[in-house]
Amino acid sequence: MLFIIAGALLFAGGLAMFLASTGDFLPHDLHYLGMTPDELCAIASCRVTDFMIHDRASLGGTLFGIGVLYLWLTAFPLSRGAQWAWWTWLISGVIGFATFLAYLGYGYLDTWHGIGTMLMVPLYVLGMARTRRLVNGPLDPRCLLHPGTWWARRDRFTLGRLLLIAGAAAVAGSGLIILRIGIGDTFVPEDIQFIGVTAEQLR
Repeated sequence: MLFIIAGALLFAGGLAMFLASTGDFLPHDLHYLGMTPDELCAIASCRVTDFMIHDRASLGGTLFGIGVLYLWLTAFPLSRGAQWAWWTWLISGVIGFATFLAYLGYGYLDTWHGIGTMLMVPLYVLGMARTRRLVNGPLDPRCLLHPGTWWARRDRFTLGRLLLIAGAAAVAGSGLIILRIGIGDTFVPEDIQFIGVTAEQLR
């Protein structure tokens, strides 16, 4: 079941990146906007269109990256009974599904996203329940706090891991900031500068 979810994320991410490369919109995009692609492109010298395509490409890359990570996580550490892999799936999955509710903050429900999420939730629950049998020993989230022996080595490999951890923390922090901006302000100054019109003019 978890392989199906990983494959679905790979497919969705690839599709989003393909649509971004062609510049095409999905039917529900145009229905929500209430205009044709040509009408949208006429606003701010097509900068709104370019902004939306950039947004879709970013989403596609993120979904594809998560799909690759989930595929590896399931095929290797989780299949060997690594408890930390099961907890990683659980925590990231719960957070990922919960962020779907962010649409309540800005009023736009992506129907394809909604349908895909609803189809994946039961697969996720069933997959987590079935892979629980693979986990060695009783479940204990504190296993995520055991870094192993690499921390004591204090060599260039330790530095490399610390840099990866710092990068991961920066990505997580950036995601929280983007989520907050998307629900509240919608745009950052760089967005408005690129589009070339104010948020009030866009409204």
